[in-house]
Amino acid sequence: MAREGTLIGDRYRLLGPAGPGAVLWHAQDERLGRIVAVKPLFDEPPAVPAIPAPRAAICDVVDEDSTTYLVLEYPGARTLAELLGEHGTLAPDFVARFGAQLAADLAAAHDEGVLHAAVDPDHVVLLPEGRAGLAGGGRPLPAFLAPEVLDGGFPDFPAEVYSLGATLYAAVGSEVGTGQRHPLTEAVLPLLHPDPSARPTMAVAEELLNSVTPRRPEPGPDRGAPRGLAGDYRCV
Repeated sequence: MAREGTLIGDRYRLLGPAGPGAVLWHAQDERLGRIVAVKPLFDEPPAVPAIPAPRAAICDVVDEDSTTYLVLEYPGARTLAELLGEHGTLAPDFVARFGAQLAADLAAAHDEGVLHAAVDPDHVVLLPEGRAGLAGGGRPLPAFLAPEVLDGGFPDFPAEVYSLGATLYAAVGSEVGTGQRHPLTEAVLPLLHPDPSARPTMAVAEELLNSVTPRRPEPGPDRGAPRGLAGDYRCV
């Protein structure tokens, strides 16, 4: 039976059900660093699958533990807040990867003298192809503001570094700062230093996050469905 955290086909890490009572799961494609949907077919014939989203392309078909799974293209961008509301936390490797993307975008903006001023889970957008971005507009969530800003200070570049760190901390929850000591811990904690002058720049934050971002594995032989079936449906 599928459970949260299960790795399907040595590639797709189940994050949690896509809605209460659903047989559709959100999953992380650990090879491409993106979000996909996974549907166990149980006793349904794989040649005529019941696709939950009419326009969702089938990316892969995997046979594992006597169950056939359809891997479907995720049907659109989601905010980090939505994913955290559904799953509580996300895998640290996944957080490190999209955190490095966000830091790169913010570092480029800082080089131009531009602040985003609302870096928090409501404004982080995760795209189905694996990219992360920041949506504009709206007020920042107070829980993700730097302490000096909460004390009445003006938002600046070090404050935005703190907001990114707080956002990534929320995404991994108890994985950060516990005895598990995932490498992401060492990258995130300097961003959260209470002294703004002791925080890294956003460019250094990008380097820290890239240093703990796992390298994507080289494509290997398909261990899922027979090539005649999987090859017909693969969208990547």
